[in-house]
Amino acid sequence: MRFLLLILISIPTFGASSKILCELDGTYSVTYKDIKKTYLSEGIELFKNLARQTQQSLFLLQRAKTNFAEEDWEKDKIYVVQYWEVDSSEETFKSLKHTLEPSPAWINPSADWQADNSDTGVTITHSMKPGDIHPLFPDYEVDIYRVSNTFNWFTGKGQMSGDIWLNKKDGTKNRNPKIQIMASGKCESQKKKF
Repeated sequence: MRFLLLILISIPTFGASSKILCELDGTYSVTYKDIKKTYLSEGIELFKNLARQTQQSLFLLQRAKTNFAEEDWEKDKIYVVQYWEVDSSEETFKSLKHTLEPSPAWINPSADWQADNSDTGVTITHSMKPGDIHPLFPDYEVDIYRVSNTFNWFTGKGQMSGDIWLNKKDGTKNRNPKIQIMASGKCESQKKKF
């Protein structure tokens, strides 16, 4: 009986692990202009002080970005590949890797992250706290840092969005980068092509 129990315990249990590949196209935009002191910049302060994503803070951040004219943003195309591993039977997240081409230098690969499962999909949000020093650019401290990767169970679509706002530690004006990343596309099961 002990032998049978030992065999049953030693058999590994496997979940229904799925590997999902999402290919996204989008834009990578940068501006170095500073927001003038208005209620919109106060909304940015609210966003920073909340230190987490809420609908109100995201709305205020989007309003603040409209304070810049279209020509203030330098826009480039970006191609993103997300490599997801999920437990499809439990609909839970296991891991995520992503590559960006061209790769924005402002992305912090060691930023804190949080996984959120919803009825429709999974969102991974990478963040840094306001005032943190950017590890790749020690002359800059973080004003806002939020990069989200999402995929939807039902539509088979993925998305990446990011807002990275940095300030020079020496207080220099009009050299503070503000980066926006927006990309979306379709997802499918990972398969070897060769």
